Amino acid sequence: MKGVFFTGMTDKHFNGFVRFVLDDILEVLEKMPDGPEKEKLKKVADNLQKTIED
Repeated sequence: MKGVFFTGMTDKHFNGFVRFVLDDILEVLEKMPDGPEKEKLKKVADNLQKTIED
Protein backbone atom coordinates (compact mmCIF):
# COMPACT_ATOMS: atom_id res chain seq x y z
CA MET A 1 0.00 0.00 0.00
CA LYS A 2 1.72 3.09 -1.22
CA GLY A 3 1.83 6.01 1.18
CA VAL A 4 0.79 4.03 4.27
CA PHE A 5 3.11 4.24 7.26
CA PHE A 6 2.69 1.73 10.08
CA THR A 7 4.82 2.09 13.20
CA GLY A 8 3.73 -1.13 14.79
CA MET A 9 2.39 -1.89 18.23
CA THR A 10 4.40 -1.63 21.42
CA ASP A 11 4.42 -4.46 23.93
CA LYS A 12 2.29 -2.32 26.23
CA HIS A 13 -0.31 -1.75 23.50
CA PHE A 14 -0.32 -5.42 22.57
CA ASN A 15 -0.75 -6.56 26.18
CA GLY A 16 -3.57 -4.04 26.62
CA PHE A 17 -5.32 -5.45 23.56
CA VAL A 18 -4.86 -9.03 24.78
CA ARG A 19 -6.26 -8.09 28.22
CA PHE A 20 -9.29 -6.49 26.53
CA VAL A 21 -9.97 -9.63 24.47
CA LEU A 22 -9.31 -11.95 27.42
CA ASP A 23 -11.75 -10.03 29.63
CA ASP A 24 -14.50 -10.43 27.04
CA ILE A 25 -13.76 -14.13 26.58
CA LEU A 26 -13.90 -14.73 30.33
CA GLU A 27 -17.25 -12.93 30.48
CA VAL A 28 -18.63 -15.16 27.71
CA LEU A 29 -17.28 -18.30 29.43
CA GLU A 30 -19.21 -17.47 32.61
CA LYS A 31 -22.51 -17.60 30.71
CA MET A 32 -21.65 -20.42 28.33
CA PRO A 33 -23.04 -23.93 28.86
CA ASP A 34 -20.57 -26.78 29.28
CA GLY A 35 -19.48 -28.47 26.09
CA PRO A 36 -16.62 -28.82 23.62
CA GLU A 37 -16.93 -25.21 22.48
CA LYS A 38 -16.48 -23.99 26.05
CA GLU A 39 -13.42 -26.19 26.53
CA LYS A 40 -11.86 -24.81 23.33
CA LEU A 41 -12.57 -21.22 24.42
CA LYS A 42 -11.01 -21.98 27.83
CA LYS A 43 -7.84 -23.08 26.03
CA VAL A 44 -7.82 -19.84 24.07
CA ALA A 45 -8.24 -17.86 27.31
CA ASP A 46 -5.41 -19.81 28.96
CA ASN A 47 -3.10 -19.12 26.01
CA LEU A 48 -3.93 -15.42 26.08
CA GLN A 49 -3.24 -15.32 29.82
CA LYS A 50 0.14 -16.98 29.27
CA THR A 51 0.92 -14.39 26.58
CA ILE A 52 0.34 -11.59 29.09
CA GLU A 53 2.47 -13.29 31.75
CA ASP A 54 5.47 -13.86 29.47
